[in-house]
Amino acid sequence: MFVSGLVQYASATRTTSTNVRFRWEYVLGSEMFLVYSDELDAAATGFPNLRNRAIVFKINRMFRF
Repeated sequence: MFVSGLVQYASATRTTSTNVRFRWEYVLGSEMFLVYSDELDAAATGFPNLRNRAIVFKINRMFRF
């Protein structure tokens, strides 16, 4: 299992992006991913406005013949 995260700020557009990924290799060569990402508009006054948000689930399986 592995968890990684990234937070970025773009000064040109004044947006903040967050990306968190959970990876689990449940069988050698086969993986499951759960990814959360969002983007906030930091130019707004007060609490930042949400521009987009996504949760993605991906699973792959290696077949051996």
